[in-house]
Amino acid sequence: MVRRLSPAGRRLATIMVSGPFVVATSWILYKRVVLGEERRVRDGRPVRPAGVQERDEQQQQQQQLRP
Repeated sequence: MVRRLSPAGRRLATIMVSGPFVVATSWILYKRVVLGEERRVRDGRPVRPAGVQERDEQQQQQQQLRP
């Protein structure tokens, strides 16, 4: 049996579901507009978080230095 939510319960459920989307979208927009971060582009390559490419390059260099 499904219990129907009161109007206040529905509002609370809506806030709980939509809140994380609003926060995440706002954070991404802040980084792009205020901090000047470039937009993530899909050009067939996987989209990777900042710092991952540098870490991978360092690991490759370390592997090349090992005999």
